[in-house]
Amino acid sequence: MRIVHVVPSFGLGGMEKIICAVLNSTAKTHDHVVLVLDDRTHAAAWIRNSSIQIIKLTRPASRSLFFVSLYSALRRSQADVLFTYNWGATDGIWLGRLAGIRKIIHNEHGFSAEEARKTLWVRDWIRFFVYRLSSEIIVVSHELQELLSERFLVRQKRIRRIPNGIDVNYYFPDEKERQRVRKYLGFSDTECVIGFSGRLDPVKNLDLLFEIFRCSNPHKMGFRLLIIGDGPERPRFEARCELEGLLRYVKFVGQQTDVLPYLRAMDVFLLTSLCEQMPVTILEAMSVGLPVVSTNVGELRHIVDDGIEGFIRDLDGSVDNFVETLKSLLCASKRRKLGIAARQKVVEQFQIGATIQEYAELMEEYTDSLAR
Repeated sequence: MRIVHVVPSFGLGGMEKIICAVLNSTAKTHDHVVLVLDDRTHAAAWIRNSSIQIIKLTRPASRSLFFVSLYSALRRSQADVLFTYNWGATDGIWLGRLAGIRKIIHNEHGFSAEEARKTLWVRDWIRFFVYRLSSEIIVVSHELQELLSERFLVRQKRIRRIPNGIDVNYYFPDEKERQRVRKYLGFSDTECVIGFSGRLDPVKNLDLLFEIFRCSNPHKMGFRLLIIGDGPERPRFEARCELEGLLRYVKFVGQQTDVLPYLRAMDVFLLTSLCEQMPVTILEAMSVGLPVVSTNVGELRHIVDDGIEGFIRDLDGSVDNFVETLKSLLCASKRRKLGIAARQKVVEQFQIGATIQEYAELMEEYTDSLAR
């Protein structure tokens, strides 16, 4: 079966990791093509099978020409099944129908910064329309499942929730590696390294993250901040750190194809996002034994039990609440206890094998339906 995947972007993100893991594991039984709608194709580094094609669509300046270009690409693709991902690829749904593709599966992994607090009504009208053109919709969280059912009136039998997962045999604690990377980064054994990994864009609410760090009194308490990732917010926050005299306590390591060594160098993972669904980076952090402190958004309350694997705090709560939580984690034995529980949770509930199996079964269902 030939499956075409239309993605708005193919950068080094959590959704892209899941896509690559599924493609790598099913490439022997299905012919995969990834059609990328912008210039970012860094996730191609995670593709392990040379038979998987990555095609970058040259995006015309005008919207109408873009529709023509995408329609033509879909017609030429000879897809048996079309997978589309997130808002940025929804044009692929109606254009895929016009191109004669019989089976179209839309995947919702979450919303962008513009819709962090509330979805936009114009987009909601479009979603209401295109969701009905989809054969099925895959979501990663309970919140998205409820949203599709209650707001967009999608029938439950057309919604399938497939949680994200990670490779726990790759993401695991390693004390020797931890010491090596901390030494390389200039962190001492007595310092408590707070970490973040992800794209540095507005939805990550980095103003709150830096305010929490500033108020934690790093020069007296021994806190350090390690930021993995890149994006439009990076220059502003580097300037803020310099202005507030925090640059010596903060390490920006940029975008990394492999975040594992840097995760191992951390003591606590801090997430302050305005909106998330099921962030892969949280699962990776937990799998290497890190306690998590996160805002109460999306699927986080289903991943982290407050006080067991970490702490969930209200997005609109006080900065002091976050700061006091971090100060409680200066206790190494407490961090260790929470970190052990965090890894155990991921091993038991969020392994990538289960995610891949659900996608493989879905693909087989569509293979059988096309054969009939």
